[in-house]
Amino acid sequence: MRQQYISYQECVDFFREAEQSHPDLFRVTTIGKTWEGREIIVVTISKDMANADTNPALFYTGSIHAREWVGIELAVGYGRHLLEHIDFDPQLNQMLERSTFYVVPCANPDGFEYSRNHFSFWRKNRRQNADGTFGVDLNRNFSIGYAPSKNTSSNVYSGPQPFSEPETAALRDFVMAHPNISIALDYHSQGNVFFPAHNFIHEDAIDATDLNTLSANMAEEIRKVSGREYGVHMGKPPTHLISGSGREFYYSLGALALTVEVGSRNISDYEENMLEHINENIAGLSYALSEVPNYDRREHLPRVEKFVVASVDSREVTLTWDYPSDETVYFEIYRSLKIKGYTQSSNRVGTTMAHTFTDKQLEGSTNYYYFIRAVCKERYIKSPFAPVVGARTNPEKTMFSKILFPLKSEIGYVGEKTTKNREHFGENSLFVGISESKGICYGMSGFSLESVPENAVIKSAKISYYPMNRVSVQVEKFGEWRVGIVDERTIENVASFEDVKNAKVMGYVGMSTKSSQLSQGIWRTYHFNKQECDVLQDALKRRKVLFRMEGPTTLPLSRGSQLMQWDIGYGPYSGGLTFRPKLEVTYTLEEAKLELHSQNEYTITKDAVKESSLVAGFDKDASRIYGCIEFDMVQILDMQNTIIADAYLEMDARNIKANGNIRYHLEMVKVGDGEKSYEKMHEREVIERVGYEVSVADLREDRSQRFVFDSLAIKEMVDTIQANEKIVFVIKASSPKAFAKNESVNWLDAKREHRPRLILNYIKKRRSGVAPVTGLRSTIENGMIRLDWSNPKDEAFKGVVVVKNPFHVPSTPYDGQKLYGGMDAYTFDNFGDKDVSKYYAVFAYDEVPNFSEPAVLAYNIDS
Repeated sequence: MRQQYISYQECVDFFREAEQSHPDLFRVTTIGKTWEGREIIVVTISKDMANADTNPALFYTGSIHAREWVGIELAVGYGRHLLEHIDFDPQLNQMLERSTFYVVPCANPDGFEYSRNHFSFWRKNRRQNADGTFGVDLNRNFSIGYAPSKNTSSNVYSGPQPFSEPETAALRDFVMAHPNISIALDYHSQGNVFFPAHNFIHEDAIDATDLNTLSANMAEEIRKVSGREYGVHMGKPPTHLISGSGREFYYSLGALALTVEVGSRNISDYEENMLEHINENIAGLSYALSEVPNYDRREHLPRVEKFVVASVDSREVTLTWDYPSDETVYFEIYRSLKIKGYTQSSNRVGTTMAHTFTDKQLEGSTNYYYFIRAVCKERYIKSPFAPVVGARTNPEKTMFSKILFPLKSEIGYVGEKTTKNREHFGENSLFVGISESKGICYGMSGFSLESVPENAVIKSAKISYYPMNRVSVQVEKFGEWRVGIVDERTIENVASFEDVKNAKVMGYVGMSTKSSQLSQGIWRTYHFNKQECDVLQDALKRRKVLFRMEGPTTLPLSRGSQLMQWDIGYGPYSGGLTFRPKLEVTYTLEEAKLELHSQNEYTITKDAVKESSLVAGFDKDASRIYGCIEFDMVQILDMQNTIIADAYLEMDARNIKANGNIRYHLEMVKVGDGEKSYEKMHEREVIERVGYEVSVADLREDRSQRFVFDSLAIKEMVDTIQANEKIVFVIKASSPKAFAKNESVNWLDAKREHRPRLILNYIKKRRSGVAPVTGLRSTIENGMIRLDWSNPKDEAFKGVVVVKNPFHVPSTPYDGQKLYGGMDAYTFDNFGDKDVSKYYAVFAYDEVPNFSEPAVLAYNIDS
């Protein structure tokens, strides 16, 4: 297998030959020498070699860890791709005319050759340390976050001081001498994940969205090629981040910097795996190269500011933003279901020169995330992205939604060979799959359904988990992970491996996740189908539901682990509430039915108004006869707490004196106060037509007719009721003839026993939220920011959501980092930096949920 991989000298020879055959495309330069005297080369690739060092550039480093051979292989693979495509690929040519590609194929030549020829899993360089040990971890030897270490035998020994190694010093000097570098990519293995650079504080940086979208777009290009899904994971600062990496150093100089972890093994089967990884990552690299001009740190288009959600309903989200006046600039808006979503033509939902946009035809009770950038149509560049904004559409008019979190005591994993399974619950991650040390492992998560009404009718549901580490999933195209609903009555002890293994599974949720789809740092959501919703409906009677996540139960040859690690949102190893698994349930209630008979009926002709009469048609002079119906519903329904699901008006034709093509229409109208008259009726304001017209032929076939309200008609009826006005309907006849005479239908019997009937199907549901919280304030307690407030005194109050955003006032409960959800009147920003200004918002909500206007606190360290 190793013979199929390239040596360092073969790599150097390849690029020098490319330079000789294509001097207008390749330039090879030595930027330093290693401890063992090998040249460290950088390859400059450009279609504009004369201006290569001034055009914006992408900086690539590979194999800084000796055993991670994919870096050097991808560099050569991309070089071959260029040679094969440069003569005909217009997109590739355009990118290299506008951008420069700097490639350091192998940043650790000595260590790489030692790994090839002696010890496959050697990681460091080959410095001879004073105590006789060898090597420094070059990716711990940069200055940003450098952590001194005296353990020279450690695989992560950081060296005597920053840049003590000739390899890192050469990289430092080159990057600092090239301010045209706008994007830096450092290729490693393993994990199939992008790690964006971090600013080492607990708050998002202004370019966090750029880092995530660059990663997500590269991942989408990879998925298009192979179907493999790469993750995006920035990590939790500060202890969970590596120290002294090249990524953070390049980022500190102003470049967007990513670490790319490729594959499931450091040295994989070349034919089966490595060629696939090279091929799919060529597409990702090309995307990054296309973005280079947009992030030129010397001069770039300003990013959009104050990008916020202006309004939300069940089907629409309206966005607004600020931008300097510029007739050459327009805006691209992208929508994703993921906060780390990609931004490509397939999910671009709008382009506009305005500073507002309404996204329509959305689904209710759904989280949407929006991205925006400015585009200069003259300079052919795009701005960096504004910080992503999130919104959740309201439930549909008859729907409620709940987001439930697992009980701390019932989320954890059980292992076949582990002895402390009970201690895993509420403290550890979910390890799911199999390993030699832990055996088969199942992840358990139990949810209380007490907050969902017992009479709820579940319409849809989904359960989501956050994958935090997939490094131990060492095999591609092997195994799958799925979530089953188990009968908790068949489990005596949720922390018992045998009990969990033998539990009765009542159904599996959605589609299983294949190993190639495991994407660290991207929520994985399992959607319930109808059968699974029925199982959840049955669990609602027991007020509890229990899920078991399972993975592969066998190991392939020579592999020690197929364990996937998922966040539980509790304990010291979690990312907190933001990453806690969640069960989202959308439900309705059984509808009530109200049947109302008309209060008044009258007929208006050109000559008279006749009470207790309901005739419509044409008189002997071809003048129209109007039938009018009144309903007074002001005292019948509390519309602030009632939602009308369906409405229709039923009428019976008592006496038909019409022929031909006469048709009858039902209108909801405004006629104003005062005396009834033909003139007033003729000038009536039609609010909406109700249902479809009926013909005389229809009436002769069935004298009882139903006029069904559409959505607007229901809305107008509700508005009329809330305005304390009577609802008036008019029956109007129409004819295709110029003159229709003596044609009419009587819709009311003499005793008014069969009056028109208005039938309403409705549920009890609040239309608006509770009052906002009051007295929001902050203090510092034990080095953390503490927030306190007073909750509203309202029986409908069900809790609050606390959100933090460092860029603008959170416009929705999903616009920023969620810090807390519940009934308490205080919380801590556990991961917040008390020396960074930001905005906090507290949204109160009811059972729907309807959210209040936010109570806002501008936390400003300068004030």
